[in-house]
Amino acid sequence: MGPVAEQAGPGFAASPAAGAVGGAETLTFLFTDIEGSTALLGRVGDDVYAQVLAGHQAIIRSGLAGHGGREVDTQGDGFFAVFPSPTACVAAALEIQRALEAHGWPARERVRVRMGVHTGEASRAAAGLVGLDVHRAARVAAVGYGGQVLVSETAAALARGRLPSGASLADLGVHRLKDLGRPERIFQLQAAGLQAGFPPLRSLGNPALPNNLPAQLATFIGRGRELAEVRDLVGSSRLVTLTGAGGCGKTRLGLQVAAELLDGSGDGVWLVELAAVTNQDAVARAISQALGITGQPARPAVDALLDALALQDILIVLDNCEHLIGSCAKTADAVLRRCPRVHLLATSREPLGIGGEIIYRVPSLSLPGPGQPDLAAAESSDAVALFADRARAQGAGLRVDEQTVPVVVSICRQLDGMPLAIELAAARLRSLSLTDLHDRLGQRFRLLTGGSRTALERQRTLRATVEWSYSLLNGAEQLLLGRLSVFAEGFGLDAAEAVCGSGGSELFDVTDLLGSLVDKSLVVAEPAGTGLRYRLLETIRQFAAEKLAQAGPGDAAATAAAHCAHFLSVAETAARHLTGPDQGWWLALLDADQANLRRATDHAAGHPDRTAQVLRFGAALRRYWMTRSRYAEPFALLVPVLERPEARADPGLFIAALLTTENAARFVDIAVALQLGEQAVVLTRQLGDDRLLIESLSALFFAYYHAGQPDGGLHLGEEAVERARQLGDDVLLARSLMGYLLASDPVDPARYTQLFTEAIACTERSGDRFINCQLHNNAACHALNVGDIPAARAHLQQAAQVVQAIGGSSYHVPGNLGWVLRQEGDPDGARSMFEAALRISRRNGELAGLAYASLGLACLAADLGDWRRAGELHGAAQALLDRTGQRWEPGEARSRQDSLDQVRAHLGQEQFDRVYAHGTTLSLEEAIDVALAAHRL
Repeated sequence: MGPVAEQAGPGFAASPAAGAVGGAETLTFLFTDIEGSTALLGRVGDDVYAQVLAGHQAIIRSGLAGHGGREVDTQGDGFFAVFPSPTACVAAALEIQRALEAHGWPARERVRVRMGVHTGEASRAAAGLVGLDVHRAARVAAVGYGGQVLVSETAAALARGRLPSGASLADLGVHRLKDLGRPERIFQLQAAGLQAGFPPLRSLGNPALPNNLPAQLATFIGRGRELAEVRDLVGSSRLVTLTGAGGCGKTRLGLQVAAELLDGSGDGVWLVELAAVTNQDAVARAISQALGITGQPARPAVDALLDALALQDILIVLDNCEHLIGSCAKTADAVLRRCPRVHLLATSREPLGIGGEIIYRVPSLSLPGPGQPDLAAAESSDAVALFADRARAQGAGLRVDEQTVPVVVSICRQLDGMPLAIELAAARLRSLSLTDLHDRLGQRFRLLTGGSRTALERQRTLRATVEWSYSLLNGAEQLLLGRLSVFAEGFGLDAAEAVCGSGGSELFDVTDLLGSLVDKSLVVAEPAGTGLRYRLLETIRQFAAEKLAQAGPGDAAATAAAHCAHFLSVAETAARHLTGPDQGWWLALLDADQANLRRATDHAAGHPDRTAQVLRFGAALRRYWMTRSRYAEPFALLVPVLERPEARADPGLFIAALLTTENAARFVDIAVALQLGEQAVVLTRQLGDDRLLIESLSALFFAYYHAGQPDGGLHLGEEAVERARQLGDDVLLARSLMGYLLASDPVDPARYTQLFTEAIACTERSGDRFINCQLHNNAACHALNVGDIPAARAHLQQAAQVVQAIGGSSYHVPGNLGWVLRQEGDPDGARSMFEAALRISRRNGELAGLAYASLGLACLAADLGDWRRAGELHGAAQALLDRTGQRWEPGEARSRQDSLDQVRAHLGQEQFDRVYAHGTTLSLEEAIDVALAAHRL
């Protein structure tokens, strides 16, 4: 997240219709606004800007009048207009853009206007033209650029074949708009006189807008004032906490604010869901996992997190802090003190209570004023709008008119304008009339408030709403809801069937019951690829967990055991595919259930009689943890369990888990890794298991290599390779060769290419793309060292394709590609790759990556004659590498020395020493700022 910019898109209040004076009609909407209008005003001043604005408005209005358009609203430099057909709207947009381009603007400025076209329904209400499609049209415009005309799929389908002569529509693909709703296929109007090329749209899928914000099936309703207020607070304050009762809409408001703040100027916006975190000490780890930051297991998680965040310009949304309030407060305070560019937006039922915190109490949705409501007052109410929208989504066909408005407003008032309660009530309109719903709500809430309206507690009101909804479920639905509370975050249908289908419920019953709970808004269904995943809102999950516990310890324990058994089965099934051609799909599946896997392993580890289950998890998840660079988790899980006497009951299983622990220990404590590796080799020789022996030999070699003793482990690597060849196992052979080659290049360079070719061929036969990626990256380094640039490029292109296919990010591939592009004489391309490597390293907190990327940028600066900056960057790069204790790789060392000689020759020894020394004194943040600064001469 960067500095808060002007609001993206026209600033019209495009509210959904709560009720309508007239019937809904189909119209085509046009939204326009001047891109960079605030900056334009700053450049030209008030007087000239007034001339620009007048000329702009005249051109817009002339285009509207010539094609039957009607101006609905104008705010500043933005227009909202409607047309009877998309054909007329597109023709007007084309004419306006051409006129804007041809116009002679004051001060030789160029006025660039972005436009969005969408066709849908809207109703004429007292508040103006309202409807969800109006809101959608504004969002379409907001993702575009000045000079660009964007057309929604609906409008494009209607206009295609009747476009102006020479015009066409280019399909820009499906995009997630910043309302976080359903994706929209967007088209760009193309014609003579219009600019054709633009950057990627400012949609949530744009790589320039990094985020992990989830899609929302339901439309975001109202909250215009709250959005503006919170957006401004986040721009001016480092920590903003949204507080309020459970179900008041804190999370949804926070997500919407976060989406609107994405502008591509920083490191993005990231959601950290804390609802499933139960350990007070796990907050820092949860943040790291959400941001993809690799932990440093030998250090406290919070220290590793702070190191990584110290360099980032980012907004982090901490969702559901209330049950971890102490830990969240300590972590947030540390971030505020150590990470000057990080902004935090927290949601919690109570403030964090630390210095610098700005508390924003999320109000209930707006309600009509006291007294008998009229239709106009109802139409301006966000609570009524939400109730009407969710009722229509349930197929209830609710229309808010003079007859129904008193009942609807009364329902919303009784529910305190709380979004969750309103949604639960609207869901019941599938089986209750509006009057029956109203009467039942009143009776229930009078019983729970005890007659003292001044002492009403929102938590109790929300609990009453959930309790009431729960009481309407039949026995089977109640049982299933309780069992579903065992899941952490989300779950799939197969998991629900496996975990909750015991005790008399058949599999088809779980499916039907789950669908019923979704219909009743007690379970949320969210799109996930081509299917759906389900989750319980945290308030409902906690309520359901209480009900499950009240049913007796037997069912709760059995459900937890079933959850553990299911995800052990998932892990072991996935393990069989993580070295084959489908590994990308299976890795993504495990990614989606990381929280459930963690809960399952913790459950198993907490029971001494489940030692074998823990070891099975350890063996099954080894490759997953490796591909995702997760080392602290398996190390902490397995080390104490391996010490249990019963852990050795199954020698093969013990060794398999031991190897997982050794793999993690290499990044935690190399001495422990060597000890575990030696133990594994001894045990596997005694056991006589060839596969485990090959893995043990290779693992111990890796430990020697990471300990800086490659020669000491070379014989182990050789034995692993020979045994794997004899066994004929491509997966084992490729991994053994990969390790052996790390040390064999200087020992036996003549065989290097032959062995690399053999290893890559193994991965191509087995489909092990993860090892294939590592081999191609290493082969590229070798090719660079021997001067074979085309081969290096080919290997890196292969590696990049694999990274994209199986997920994950590493600075190695873009960094090495930067060196290739430099050798090819493409400094702009090289700079782009080095900067990409720098940003990845900054996100991951990798000092070595920062050093190598800075070195590449230093060499580029020297190539371009920017000698002072080159000397400064060389100093910064060396200081960064010194902090790791590593030495430059041979290829980079040679490039560095050549570049240093050139810089020293041009600056002279005295000036060179001065700028180089200054570079070594830069802080991490200063060094990155220098590295990312534009080239100067």
